[in-house]
Amino acid sequence: MNKKYVIVVFFLISILSSVLAQGGLKYRGFSGGMMIHTGYLKSNSFDLQTIQGNYITTSNVEGIPFGIGGSARLHFGKHLRVGGEGYVSNLRYGIQGTTASVSWGGVLADCVWELGRLWPFVGVVAGGGAMEHIILQDVPADDFVVENNVSYREYTFMALSPIVGVEYALSEKMHLTFKMDYVIKISNPQADFPSGPRFFLGFMFYRLDD
Repeated sequence: MNKKYVIVVFFLISILSSVLAQGGLKYRGFSGGMMIHTGYLKSNSFDLQTIQGNYITTSNVEGIPFGIGGSARLHFGKHLRVGGEGYVSNLRYGIQGTTASVSWGGVLADCVWELGRLWPFVGVVAGGGAMEHIILQDVPADDFVVENNVSYREYTFMALSPIVGVEYALSEKMHLTFKMDYVIKISNPQADFPSGPRFFLGFMFYRLDD
């Protein structure tokens, strides 16, 4: 893993540890909801070749994804939240309609601060997912003919994802939520894996004790 990523994850874990050290981890309730997201993702360059091994072209995954998913958390004390989340990011690029899809989820731990109606938070997700990549070299026809010049790739990976965001309390039971994350793949390196910031917007529903 890149050293700068290690520093970011270590910083987030340090924040979580300092909050845990403060004590007061009584269970308070739970929250959860759905979010849509977009962002900007880009992979390294990779070479396409024929079955015979002849070079065709060099390409890379790059563009603006769109996706949906959600999260659920248990609240402990004033700051700690533990739960899980899962999302899928779909990206279509190139004039042929090549598609890349990243499914991702894991265990979530974050810290939140209640500053009136604003609830900023920072945390990390540990988990994994799968990448599906369908590369087209010709624009597909709308028929039942099997196409040529198609490459299909699918693989799994383990990853960490630092997150930072803020919630706005519309009421005691519903929050408008904005967050940003960056999936850091820590296993199975592949040249076509797209990385970059993703931005999320959605609603979280709360049931907390005072």
